[in-house]
Amino acid sequence: MAAAFLALNAVIYLGLGLWCTLDVDGTSRSIGFTFAKTAARSEYVTVYGGLEVGLGLFFAVAAWYEPLRQAGLLFALLTYGCLALFRIGTLIAYSDLGRFPWIMIAIELPMAIGAGWLFARGGGA
Repeated sequence: MAAAFLALNAVIYLGLGLWCTLDVDGTSRSIGFTFAKTAARSEYVTVYGGLEVGLGLFFAVAAWYEPLRQAGLLFALLTYGCLALFRIGTLIAYSDLGRFPWIMIAIELPMAIGAGWLFARGGGA
């Protein structure tokens, strides 16, 4: 089960990273980002493209290399847990956020819980 969870994360992050790299204008516009300078576009591609691809590759390696599964689950727990915690903070602090943050918390919170459950079980096979 842990391998499948990590593989799902690999697919999600590889897909998002490639999508953000190949459709910079569309993906950035969908979350309200605009680029005042070319350096901002470069930063978007680097973080939303490169970092997410890197996360996807780590999750893929952790899914298929059993000795890294527990580390992959811990990483997922910390990542999704922090995303959910900060997301909840922004949902409380800011108004008129639209649908996007609510969609994301509906994904991030269950992923944090799932990662925590799998991690607590010892990673499983």
